[in-house]
Amino acid sequence: MYKGQRKRYVRIGKHGWLLGLLGFNGLQYFKTHDPSFLFYFSFFSFFSFYFHGKLAEEMPDERYYMNAQKARSITMWVPAACLFMIGIGSMFSFGTREFMIIVSAAGWAATFLTYSITFYYLDKYC
Repeated sequence: MYKGQRKRYVRIGKHGWLLGLLGFNGLQYFKTHDPSFLFYFSFFSFFSFYFHGKLAEEMPDERYYMNAQKARSITMWVPAACLFMIGIGSMFSFGTREFMIIVSAAGWAATFLTYSITFYYLDKYC
């Protein structure tokens, strides 16, 4: 634990990752062509709770915080790439509303999943 940092314990539900199954509701877009269904793909980010739940059983130590920092620095590139794709897509003809919604929803889910998987990998194998 770093100097001046308070202890934080987050209790994550054992089955919180099951909310990620709501992401499959986004497939209704292909039947209805309603862009609001594309936001359901954001629910895939709840699958990250599976990896957090496995790590929540351990007591945080200095290595835990260092791995969390490394995972955050790796994950930073995911939303940056998504914002770049939205910006470039808005300048060209393929930058439709559906494209921007799906990139933002996929970027949201990919950010959390990348952080969780990277953090789990660093904690278990490095």
